[in-house]
Amino acid sequence: MATDIDFAPTSEDELVAVVHQAISAHAPLIALGSGTKRHHGPAAAPNARVVSLRRLNGITSYQPGDLVVSVQAGVKLVDLQRALAERGQWLPLDPPYADATIGGILATASSGPRRLRYGTPKDLLLGLRVIGPRGVATKSGGRVVKNVTGYDLHKLHVGAFGSLGVLVEAHFKVAPRPEVSGAVVLGCADFSTAHRLLLEVAASPLRPAALEALDPGAAADLRASPAVLPDGTALAIVGVEGSALTFDRHVRDLETLAARAQAVAVVRSDEGQRLWAALRDLPERRRTDVSIRIGTRPQALPDLVAPLAGRSDGALAAHVGTGVARLYVSRESASEIPALIASLHAAAAARGGYAVVEAAPLDLDGRAALAWGTTPHGLGALIKKTWDPGGIINPGRMAL
Repeated sequence: MATDIDFAPTSEDELVAVVHQAISAHAPLIALGSGTKRHHGPAAAPNARVVSLRRLNGITSYQPGDLVVSVQAGVKLVDLQRALAERGQWLPLDPPYADATIGGILATASSGPRRLRYGTPKDLLLGLRVIGPRGVATKSGGRVVKNVTGYDLHKLHVGAFGSLGVLVEAHFKVAPRPEVSGAVVLGCADFSTAHRLLLEVAASPLRPAALEALDPGAAADLRASPAVLPDGTALAIVGVEGSALTFDRHVRDLETLAARAQAVAVVRSDEGQRLWAALRDLPERRRTDVSIRIGTRPQALPDLVAPLAGRSDGALAAHVGTGVARLYVSRESASEIPALIASLHAAAAARGGYAVVEAAPLDLDGRAALAWGTTPHGLGALIKKTWDPGGIINPGRMAL
C-alpha cells in the first residue's frame, strides 16, 4: 500500500529538525522504513506526518575481527547480509519480509525460525542511538560485546513500534556464516504428528537451528516455493546449521525419527537457502489474512494449537522449540476473530501463555477493536506516558 512521505532526511541533524518541527506543531510523527509491517499492531494515527528513514541507510562501522557492526536504521537486512557475507559473516536473524529494514525489525521485534538457535533481535543488539520525543539524541549500550554495567535501555525500544523514539543507529554482534545450512524435512500425516516428532528432537542432545511444524495450509504455502519438499499432509522441519560434521550427525541421529514419517527430504546448500527463504516468506504469503500469535511453554503448545490445525480458512505454523505459533485466518472470517481470540487467550493464560492479534489488513472492518495486546495498563503504557506525554512519536502504535 502506497504511503505519502512528508520527510526523508539524509542525516541525523535533518531528522532532529523534523522531530523538533513536529513538537512545535503538536503534530504526531510516524517513522517508516520499507513499510513491510505497517499492518502489524494498531494502525497509525490518520493525521500523523510520515518521516522515511530509507535514506539513512549506511553501515557506519564494521569491525570483522571483533564481530560487531553498526548500521543506520534505514538499512535493509538483505543489504547488510550481503556486505557481511564478503567477510564470511552474517547477522543471524531471519525475520519475515525480504525488504525489511533494521529499524523496522527492531521496532517490531521481528524474528523467524532461527530464533531457536540464535535468539531474537534483542539478544543480538549491543546498543542504539535514538531521537527521543523531545528531539534529543540519546544512546544506550555501545559498539562492543563487553560493555559497561547498567540498564540496557536500548532494549526497551525493541518491540515498542518506534513509540519511544525514532531509531537512528544500531550496534549488533555478528557471527561467522555456517559452513553448511539446510534442514531435514519430514512429511507427516497431520500437524499433531509433526509437532510431536519435533518435541522429541527438542528434548534430544541435538542443537537444531529451527523446529517448525506446519499444518496443511502452511505446508501448501511452502510447497508453492522453489524448495524441494517431501510428500505429506503436514510438515516437520528440523533446521540444521554448522560444520559439515554437525550437519551429517543431525541427519544420522534423525534417521530413527524419519522412519516414523511418511517421507523425508534432506536439503542443503542452494536448496537449503531456498527453504529458509520460503519459511521467511510464509507471513508475506498470508499478508491479507489476520495473524494471531499464540505463545506458551513448548510442552503445552500442542494441546493449545492442535485443534486449530487444518482450518479451511487459514493456516497454522508453530515454532516448536520456543512455544510460539501463528494462526492465519482469512479476512472473510474476521467476524469470528474476537470470540476466537477471547477463547484462545483464556486457554493460553491457563497455561501461562497468551494469544493476541499480531497483524491484519489495514482496510479490515473492525480492525481497531481487535485484541492487539493483553496489558493496556502495563509497563509499556507507563513508559510511553512518561517519555512522550505529548504523544508525538508513533502514537497508538505500541501493542500494549
